[in-house]
Amino acid sequence: DIPKVVGEINERMQALHDYLGERNLDAAKIRFPRGYIRTCASHRSKYRFLTCHTLKSNIAYAKLTSDIYRWLLNRTDLSNTAKEMIIKQGIALVGSVAETVVKEVLKGQPGGGRKQNFKKKIQKLVDDDTITQELQAELDWLWDTRNNIHIMLLTDREYNKYEMKHYNRAIKAMQNLRVALGGLP
Repeated sequence: DIPKVVGEINERMQALHDYLGERNLDAAKIRFPRGYIRTCASHRSKYRFLTCHTLKSNIAYAKLTSDIYRWLLNRTDLSNTAKEMIIKQGIALVGSVAETVVKEVLKGQPGGGRKQNFKKKIQKLVDDDTITQELQAELDWLWDTRNNIHIMLLTDREYNKYEMKHYNRAIKAMQNLRVALGGLP
């Protein structure tokens, strides 16, 4: 009965949208499905190698955003450029988390200072045998792709550029980094 239920939901949501137009009414807010967004505690637990609770919490809050992106991408028929921009924002978010984690892990160490860019910090992790060169290549790709958040630096249109496989690649790179640093998958 899934197609029938989905059809009914689609019709009702469209009718609600048509009725509201551009207006926003609290009474017309649709309840976000409970249980899809993971808890902050579950996100924090994956970063047990970080000692700062505030940092782990802020990473968890960012990961809640990723859960919302995941819901939009997995549970709606969002398509074309709008879908690509959600994917782009998801990759940027993952890249920002990776940057934060690497900076924190290398804090106070030679090569881990504020003036060192992300790729140099990743190279330090390779030199220290903390991560592999394969993971370095993935994190370098993540960083290059994440830097597309700087719209004024883009030389090409962002059309037909981002796919789910790219978002999944970013998530896998972050997961592998987290595990290499002592966190949970």
